[in-house]
Parts: sequence; C-alpha cells; structure tokens
Amino acid sequence: MQHVSPEISPGCFAAPLASLGRDTVPTGEHFVRSHFGVPQLDADLHAVEITGLVKRSVRWTLNDFRKLSQISTHVTLECAGHRRMELDPSAPGVPWQLGAVSHARWAGAQLADLFEIVRPLPEATHIVLTGADAGDVEGRTDPEAFARAIPLRDPVVREIILAWSMNGKGLTPEHGAPLRAVVPGWYAVSSVKWLSRIEFVSHAFDGYFQAVDYRVKEAGDEGPGRELTVMPTHSLITSPSESETIHAGTVVVAGTAWGGVGGIGPVELQVDDGEWQRVRTEPGPGIHAPTQFAHTIDLAPGTHTVRARATDRKGNTQPDSVAWNSRGYGVNAVHTRTLNVT
Repeated sequence: MQHVSPEISPGCFAAPLASLGRDTVPTGEHFVRSHFGVPQLDADLHAVEITGLVKRSVRWTLNDFRKLSQISTHVTLECAGHRRMELDPSAPGVPWQLGAVSHARWAGAQLADLFEIVRPLPEATHIVLTGADAGDVEGRTDPEAFARAIPLRDPVVREIILAWSMNGKGLTPEHGAPLRAVVPGWYAVSSVKWLSRIEFVSHAFDGYFQAVDYRVKEAGDEGPGRELTVMPTHSLITSPSESETIHAGTVVVAGTAWGGVGGIGPVELQVDDGEWQRVRTEPGPGIHAPTQFAHTIDLAPGTHTVRARATDRKGNTQPDSVAWNSRGYGVNAVHTRTLNVT
C-alpha cells in the first residue's frame, strides 16, 4: 500500500487532517500503527483458531467466515497515543502529533455469530483476540504475540466485526488482511489485525499489551495503571490549517468529532477569549462514525486563537487539559489552533 503521509516511525503513518472530513478516509490515507511489521500471510491458506472454553473448537479460513451473515459499519479508529507529543515532558512511544485517527466502512461478520457455533462454556469471562504478528518486548523472554482481551459481559462484544473489507474493497496487508477485528467505540489497540486466534478464557488476560502496555499510569500511580477501552469525547479543527494564508473577513472553521458515549452531541468553538458558541454539526452514518462540524466567523487582521470542544450524548465534554501519564495515552484535550490573519 502506498501511503500519502511520510512514515513517522517504523510501520506508522498519520492521516492527513483534510481527509478526516471526507465521507470515508481512503485506504491510502487511513492512519497505520504496526508494532512488529506486517506478517506475510496467504489469504487462501491462513486459518484462525477459535478455541478455549468452548464446547466446539474450530479452525476457519477466510472462506469459512464469509459463510456467516455479513454486516457493514462505519467506524472511527483512533490510536491511544494520538497527540502524545503535546504532553510536557513528552512520553516515550511513537511521536504522534495529529492524525492518528481515521474512519472507514468496515464489512465482515459479527463475532457474536460464532457463539452459536462454538458455544462458550459458562465459566468463560473474557475473549482474547490474537494477531499473527509477534516480536520482542521489554521484560519477556519469548517473542510476544500482539493480543488483547475483552470481557464477555461488555456490550461491545455484540458489536465486534471480523472484517475482511474496508471501504468496499478487500483489506490490504497493512490494515490487517486477511481478517481483523474492529471494536467500535474502543481505542484501536483492541481492533487486532491479522487475526490468528480467538480464545475464550476464565481469567483476566496477562498479555504484555494488556497487563503492561496500553495502560494509563499517571504521576504517583504505584499500580499498573488504568486499562484503555472506550475512546473519550474528542474533536479536532481540520480547516483552516495554521500554515494557510488567511485573509481578514469571513472564515469558515471546520472539523470533526468522535468518541464518547452514545455518539457526539453539541460541538462548540471559542474565538480568542470569547464565549463558547455552539456550531452546526452533521452527524455521520451511525454513532461510531465521526460528526463533522463547521462555523463561520469574522476575523480581523492579527493573530487569533480558535478552540474546539465536543460533548457526547451523556454529557461528557472534552477537558481543557489531560493529566500527564507515563506512556502518553488518552490525550483528548480541547483542540487549539492559532490563525495568522492578514
């Protein structure tokens, strides 16, 4: 796949902000985050083992999954380290600034449809999704496969897609071909790519990317930190950019909002130190698709600050700031853009 953005770290590409305002972000512009590179898999031969605390274990190829009923859902995915570089001091990890978020239409089968086939046992409490990619991680002697677990009691389990299609075409290797998980509403870390194993277990999963990494550990926290699950309410100003030449007079400020609980509600803009103003919004096709917004303002020559914040349907609003944490996760502070008007 030829990505339009430069590689900012091995296997990592940001989405151009302008693409976030499109109906879907094209495959070549969708952000990419890979930990161990792209595994070389034969789509016809690769099989996924579905096992653990089930009455019937199966080993399915992509053609087997295609026999299940198919669904298509518009979903926003965001890397948990998005905007990491805004923290002071900076936290280790991929040096994400803006663009570690994208939205696409994913098609495939519902994970829940497998339950009637494998019939999980009553003692099963979590489902572990494991990818075909693996590598060395700190503190572990053997190569660690990328894997994430989700509690079976969580309602999101019924929404998980086992996807083989993105924006109407087959998955590319960089986006998880031949089969990946898409977990709507959760940080993209749980949407495991290159699925190789789906396992039902009766205990909390202790894999590296569950028990050690992808946890929010704030200053003074002596424990392992908080696990990352649902994406919080978030919005970005996508236009105009800070590098644009802006002439005094009428200026249209546009952007995108996503995350939270129940979908995005009101979006507001603040110009300089003025009052917050509610702006016009265009919700996407479903609560997991982004909401686009736009607002016309009048700007005199000089330097102006424009800020955006969104609120979800449960009343959760973007915070003015986010507490520093050791890995730089969950940065969803009010987005600020400085505009130089001539």
